[in-house]
Amino acid sequence: MTKLIRISEPIPLIGHIAFGIIDRGTNLLQIRPFSNCPMSCIFCSVDAGPKSKHRRVEFIVDKDHLLNWAFYVISKKIHKVGILIDGVGEPILHPDIDKIISGLKSNQKVFEIAIETHGLPLTKAVINKLANAGLDRINLSVDSLNIEKAKWLSGHNGYDVNKVIDAAIYAKEKGIDILLTPVWLPGINDKDMIDIIKIAKEHGFKLGIQKYVEHPKGRKLSVKEVSWTKFYEFINSLEKVTGVKLRLSPEDFMIYPDVRLGPVIEVGEKVIGKVIGEGWMYNEVLLTAKNRVITLVGVDNIEEGLEVKVKIIRNKDEIYLAKLA
Repeated sequence: MTKLIRISEPIPLIGHIAFGIIDRGTNLLQIRPFSNCPMSCIFCSVDAGPKSKHRRVEFIVDKDHLLNWAFYVISKKIHKVGILIDGVGEPILHPDIDKIISGLKSNQKVFEIAIETHGLPLTKAVINKLANAGLDRINLSVDSLNIEKAKWLSGHNGYDVNKVIDAAIYAKEKGIDILLTPVWLPGINDKDMIDIIKIAKEHGFKLGIQKYVEHPKGRKLSVKEVSWTKFYEFINSLEKVTGVKLRLSPEDFMIYPDVRLGPVIEVGEKVIGKVIGEGWMYNEVLLTAKNRVITLVGVDNIEEGLEVKVKIIRNKDEIYLAKLA
């Protein structure tokens, strides 16, 4: 069983993919407060849930610590800021998720807050809490409307897609927009896409079909990942059959290029990092240096508090990986 680590002051909240803030150089910030997930989707790109083979720990971020860092990053942006609360798990399960949303919404520079979910935690009580906090949109990953297929895809016998759709309808009534974001799994849920589009049209939901992408530590399916050309050919065919616009662009969500804080450490640069704990995956350790979190790969147990010299091997979007120098 993985253990849960609380992330609080003074741990930086930029640098890791599983918790904190990801700034990809636009006015949309990804906020990741919680990494754990109750589901084990058979195509999960980040190997989430009880059936994970690679994860060693999970993370939960202290509410006030997260808001302080978010406000700092927001203050550096030129445009109004959109927030996507997402992650490598189920962010709605953070016990203070409503307070995180209302705290972010209190910032006058924030124009929209969305949250990503597969819908398992959505009840009327939870939706009421999210609506009262000021949530604008739910990005809902529904990959099939067939009850048994949806359970199989989710890796969770308690997943009832009918209840999830009912929850989405209720959320729409409470003033929360719904964006259905199914993952197209070629040869597995091709026809399901039509059903999902139909129900979206019926209830006024928006649509954003996602491409299945293989990841080295994600779960593999017995399907071949298609090229982006083939993916858009499939999307175009669905548009012709249904008459629904399915090709979305950043502009549809008012996302534009914007300033970013870093990177503050360059690839190839050597720094002294302080060990703060176990890494997310096996054979990883967490460090801090230059007010960033760094994942040191290829090592296992290093005593917390020790300082080690490392060489940065990745800094894209300020997600830092390093190896021993």
